[in-house]
Amino acid sequence: GCVKILLVADPQILGKTYDTHFYAGLANYDSDRYLAWYYEQAVEHVQPDVIIFLGDLMDEGTDSTEIHFEEYYTRFGAIFPTHPTAKVIYIPGDNDIGGDGRQPLNPIAKRRFRQYFSERPAWVINDNLTIYNINRITLEMTLNDPRMLDSTGTDVSDRYLRIFVSHIPVLDVPSSFTYTAIHNLKPNVIFSAHLHVSQFARIHRSRLKTVQYKPLSQDKRTAYKVHSFDLSYHQDTQELLEIIVPTCSYRMSVPDIGYGYAAIDGTTLKYTVLWTTRRFYQLISYVVILAVPVVLGLLYVFYKFLREHCGCRPRYERLPK
Repeated sequence: GCVKILLVADPQILGKTYDTHFYAGLANYDSDRYLAWYYEQAVEHVQPDVIIFLGDLMDEGTDSTEIHFEEYYTRFGAIFPTHPTAKVIYIPGDNDIGGDGRQPLNPIAKRRFRQYFSERPAWVINDNLTIYNINRITLEMTLNDPRMLDSTGTDVSDRYLRIFVSHIPVLDVPSSFTYTAIHNLKPNVIFSAHLHVSQFARIHRSRLKTVQYKPLSQDKRTAYKVHSFDLSYHQDTQELLEIIVPTCSYRMSVPDIGYGYAAIDGTTLKYTVLWTTRRFYQLISYVVILAVPVVLGLLYVFYKFLREHCGCRPRYERLPK
C-alpha cells in the first residue's frame, strides 16, 4: 500500500551558549513554540507512516555539555513528540556531531547522538521499502543488503524500493564514498537536507560530477504543486534522483520554510512541500502594531509636558480704542 513520509529538516532548536543577547530566552521560547505548532499541524495533515528527521536537530548539539544536552533533548521531545504509530527515524547533522569542515567530527557527540536517538544503518519499513542511513559526515553506511540477492545469487533488487537519507546532499561533490553507496545499494530516491532550501537533482550515474541542483516548489506558481516521479523509470535508466528538503525553522536565514511530504505507492513517488508562514514577517508586524500606540502615547505625554511646563506665555496687548 501507500507509504506516507513526513520529512523534517534542520529544526536546529536553539541552545543557551551561542546567543548571549538579553532576549535569547524569548527567542528560544518563540522558536520552540513555532516549531511545535507547525509540526503538530503537519503530522495531523499527513498522518504519516514514517517520520524522518534529516539532521541538525539541535543548534549546539556538538559542543553542548551533558547537562545542556539533557535539557535540549527534553525540549526536543516536547517540540517533536514521538508518534504512536509512525516509524520515527533520526539521523545526525553537522550541528549534532560536528564534521562540516569548520568543526571536526566529535566522537563523544557522535556516540551520544546514537545513544539518545537510536541511529541505525538501515530501517526496513516493509517488504517493499528499506531506508538506508548514508552518513557523509562519518562516512558510514551499510555495506550491502542481502535482500538484493536471492538464494542463487541473482540480483532481485527491483523487487523493493530503496531510499537513501543523508543530512549532507549525497550527489553534491561526489566522493568514493558516494560511488560505493550508489553502486552497492542502488537507491531509487535520495532525501537530504543541510542547504535549507527546496531543491532537487536528476542525473545519470555516469555524470555525477556535473550534477546541478534546481529549485523545487520555490516559486509562487509551483509552491503547492505535487511532483510525481516514476521510480521504476529512474531504476531502468540508472538515473539518480535527490530531493533536498527545506528547513522547518525560521531561524535559518531563509524566507521559505516547511516540511517535506512524500507518498510512495508502488513505484510512484509523489512529493510536495508543506510551506509554513514566514515568521519574521509576523514578528515585524507585531512590533509595528505594538509600536504605533506606544509612539502615540509618548507623543501625547510629551505634548502634555510642554503644555504644563513651558515657560512661554502668549502676550496680550490692548487693542487701540
